[in-house]
Amino acid sequence: MRPVVLMKPACDFDTIIIGGGPGGSTAGALLARAGQRVLILEKETFPRFHIGESLLPFGNAVLEESGAWEKVRAAGFMPKHGTEFMVGNASLFHRFWFRDGLFPEFSQAFQVERSKFDDLLLRHAAECGCDVRQNTAATRVELDESGARVTFAGQTTRARWLLDASGRDTFVGRALNLPKEQLDLPKRIAVFAHYEGVFRNDGEAAGHISIVRLADGWFWLIPLDGRKTSVGMVCSLAGFKAAGGDAADCFEQTVAGSRELRPRLQMARRVGEFHTTSDYTYSYATLAGPRFLLIGDAGAFIDPIFSSGVFIATKTGAMASRLILHADARHRALTAREQNGYTREVHRIRNIYLQMIRTFYDNDSFAVFMHPVSGFRLVATINSILAGNTQQRFGMWWRVQLFHLVCRLQRRVNMVEPLNFAEEETVPAVS
Repeated sequence: MRPVVLMKPACDFDTIIIGGGPGGSTAGALLARAGQRVLILEKETFPRFHIGESLLPFGNAVLEESGAWEKVRAAGFMPKHGTEFMVGNASLFHRFWFRDGLFPEFSQAFQVERSKFDDLLLRHAAECGCDVRQNTAATRVELDESGARVTFAGQTTRARWLLDASGRDTFVGRALNLPKEQLDLPKRIAVFAHYEGVFRNDGEAAGHISIVRLADGWFWLIPLDGRKTSVGMVCSLAGFKAAGGDAADCFEQTVAGSRELRPRLQMARRVGEFHTTSDYTYSYATLAGPRFLLIGDAGAFIDPIFSSGVFIATKTGAMASRLILHADARHRALTAREQNGYTREVHRIRNIYLQMIRTFYDNDSFAVFMHPVSGFRLVATINSILAGNTQQRFGMWWRVQLFHLVCRLQRRVNMVEPLNFAEEETVPAVS
């Protein structure tokens, strides 16, 4: 008896990717380099403005795997060696260096202007062999056991695999009405713009992202090049409405009321319009099906306080591409075990950052964060999380648990001095 050979159904492409941001471009490059015919549909025309400019050292490996790393290194982006946190009244300051983490080899990333960075990755995907269609939005998707049919620009194209990298548009999640998880985080709004003339640190710290904690949120300051800085404010939606609901006014009033922010922005000049985004925390409970996977923000978007957005997008893009290549080589769809395993792993990574986000917004926990314990290598552990280490093998896991235990104890006993946001009771920040 002749062996049965499973034939791949006739398709225009092997994989269709909706969205050409970092996650979609990374997945496309990996799949095309493996020999797949890949179509990337991007609704906008690159380069285009996008927020989320801070990369993490542990994300470098994915860029290397996709073949884009040397192009990123040669692009002239601002080196990032760490991050610094401070309280808005200048009463507390702490600077972290990635090289002081548990894995000192992961010591540098980059601050990137997303218009340039995303365009670089999308062009790299095209150079790897992807068919990239910009200014082309997907309008309809249909899935069956053998693949997907995607409609765009008046035509319908078929592929065996579909990746949703559409970001906060969550194209597939909405089309399939996938269930969402309740993350129980307050609704927040972000107001942001690019500036010139913002205060810069000296030396290697010039590329640090600066996070200024406020009573009702926080500010970020991300140096993008020699002159331009991304500056953004995150606050509760309730606080924003109470302040009048005008983005520019709320932003400027907050700066004027902060002893830490005023000198940093006193010589600054805004070089672009204000942008806003609100109610931006969500997560789908299901991130994969037999013939589709959600990557990056298409599956979940959480508070950007720890710069996890691009890192998770590229990491999940790589994870999804490996699953597709493995199943496609066996002429089959993803098994239930593979689908559930992908969802669990992405949620596990997300939950690491969710736990740290809750730590950041809880005043007792953030007080501990700003007074890191020197023993047990807890500072090195926090550094490793800030650098993007999501593996957390036992040597790191128990230290993370100890840190969060100290945070819980702070709610009952003052292990460290409580936070104080009052502007009239401040002392100069220590650098």
